[in-house]
Amino acid sequence: MFPLDKDKLDKMRQHALAEYPCECCGIIIGFPETKEKDILFRCTNIQNKLHAMDPETHPRDARTAYNIDPRELMKILKEAEAKRMSIKAFYHSHPDHDAYFSEEDRKMAMFDGEPTYPDAAYLVVSVYDGEIKDEAWFAWNTATGSFERHSN
Repeated sequence: MFPLDKDKLDKMRQHALAEYPCECCGIIIGFPETKEKDILFRCTNIQNKLHAMDPETHPRDARTAYNIDPRELMKILKEAEAKRMSIKAFYHSHPDHDAYFSEEDRKMAMFDGEPTYPDAAYLVVSVYDGEIKDEAWFAWNTATGSFERHSN
């Protein structure tokens, strides 16, 4: 279901370990049904900055939340459009928590009650004590109206 090569998966895992104990976040763009030309972007998690500026609006810090820098996201979207690629996957880590699609993850993936990127997959990497414990893939299921866990 999610055609990503081992190299990209390893890079996502390494990113999760490098950012521990904070959440990492990133995006994969590519062509549907192929993995040869996928491009991985390690994104900047600006959650600590948002929390410091306005802790009431952003009560979580980067240990329990992520927020991709909007400038980076726009740059990635423009590159995908220029190369006629699409967003294949988003990924982030859960430091010292299991690999599940949280209510916060769902909120971040939705806009006005619909998935912002309905064809994208979502990888959650669980990291405990600086080691990867688990990972799980999620995708939008139109029949159930929810993000459901899938095996890679």
